[in-house]
Amino acid sequence: MVSTLTRQGLHLDAADLGKVRRSALSASTARALTHNCAAGYAFGKLTGETAPDPFAATTQGTAVHAVLEELYNLPAGKRTRRRAANILLSMVAQWRHDKYPQLNDPVTRQLFIADVIGKYQGIFEIEDPRDTDVVATEWPLAGIELGGVPFIGYVDVTQRVTARGRTGLRPVDHKTSNRIPDKRKLELYGDDHGDQIRLYAAGLRKIQDEPVIEGRINYTRHGKSRIVAVSVKRVAQTVGEFARAWDIHNGMVEQAMFPTKTGPLCGWCPLVQLCPAAQATKFNTDRTDSQTALCATDLIAIDPAAPSREAGVSPTSTVSPGEPGKSTNQAWEGLIMAEHVLAEDKPWEEIVGGKLNGASYAATGYFGISSLAYELLGRHDVPIQRIAVDAMTNVLAAIVTDVQDGLSGSTSFQEGTNTRLRGVLRTVLESVPPPFGEDASTWETWIKMTTGHTRSIAAAAVRLAGTDDITPDLDTLASIAPLRKKD
Repeated sequence: MVSTLTRQGLHLDAADLGKVRRSALSASTARALTHNCAAGYAFGKLTGETAPDPFAATTQGTAVHAVLEELYNLPAGKRTRRRAANILLSMVAQWRHDKYPQLNDPVTRQLFIADVIGKYQGIFEIEDPRDTDVVATEWPLAGIELGGVPFIGYVDVTQRVTARGRTGLRPVDHKTSNRIPDKRKLELYGDDHGDQIRLYAAGLRKIQDEPVIEGRINYTRHGKSRIVAVSVKRVAQTVGEFARAWDIHNGMVEQAMFPTKTGPLCGWCPLVQLCPAAQATKFNTDRTDSQTALCATDLIAIDPAAPSREAGVSPTSTVSPGEPGKSTNQAWEGLIMAEHVLAEDKPWEEIVGGKLNGASYAATGYFGISSLAYELLGRHDVPIQRIAVDAMTNVLAAIVTDVQDGLSGSTSFQEGTNTRLRGVLRTVLESVPPPFGEDASTWETWIKMTTGHTRSIAAAAVRLAGTDDITPDLDTLASIAPLRKKD
């Protein structure tokens, strides 16, 4: 048998399966198997080390980590910008003779040095390394189990810090990502960076007695960082997901098939031109600048069998307004979807396999608030257009999450507080209708007023929850009178 890539996945023969099968999971492998394309992950294990490219993201990320590891290993007073640059220059002098011979070219070498410096120098905006109490660098977490799963990982830097009146350890991971994930994306797609830190926290708690009080992610390219909560509850949730990834891995191994999963990242996969799944979607464009995309491979066979495309039209092409043969209702809605965008699971699971769980509490909220927006447009004789539905949906969601953030410190639609506030907002809208047809200033005033009314009702509910003796206040009721309109 020869390993074969089909539209469904990469079917592995016994020899290749042995190369892909893991004896322990890292945080990144767990994420790749549960949220990314498992077939692409498996193929990467088969290819092994590729030709070294000093400008590849992985190469430069490795260089940044090497510089920072060496820097934080120095005595505190020597952890300066100048010393970091000298560390990099010394490493480059070695790498040009073994790892990356391309660096023998002086222009390539200078460009590489500039790129790497640009990716690590933000660490000096995040903190002064000279003031950091470093316990260890590259702390190896191996030979342990998390949730019954063999775990392996290396903590970039482990610091000793004092926070909120407690002293303990802080595992830190350095990221050279192009973008910092915002709050909305973290809530919708999951926090893989935070989950990595929480797994490190679980591992450290297994092997030493000093408390782990928080985690931190440093986005060194941007000079920004964020603290990661490592409470027992949050860590337990992450470990549970990690254990699920192990079950998924073992199921793939048992079936000797690692499934394909299409999406925007397909364009950067070396198999994009060969993969039947990618070629059957709109994500079939090579975006690698031909650096890594393959036109053929002798590692696996390709089974191109897939549904044919009629009249040269991609099965995932979307309909534009006025397109011949399509109804205007289909066109303006734009709801002909390239892929199934929802999954189905238990309601307490918001994201399943990287997709929104249609049965989740959060999905109920998203659908409910967009339905309310649609309802308001129709009630006030506003033309039902996609741009109007989206704008109204966003403003309603912003009101709810603004009040929610003040109450619980979260803006997640998965939480019960969000559900309560959506109900409150419906009540407020009966008394404070949206000012359709007015200018931006009027809308701004309306948003503030509607948010204020929503917050006031929520505050009354919170006060009620804190009242021990619930009795009617007849004197106050007797003093309340309706507003009378002037003749």
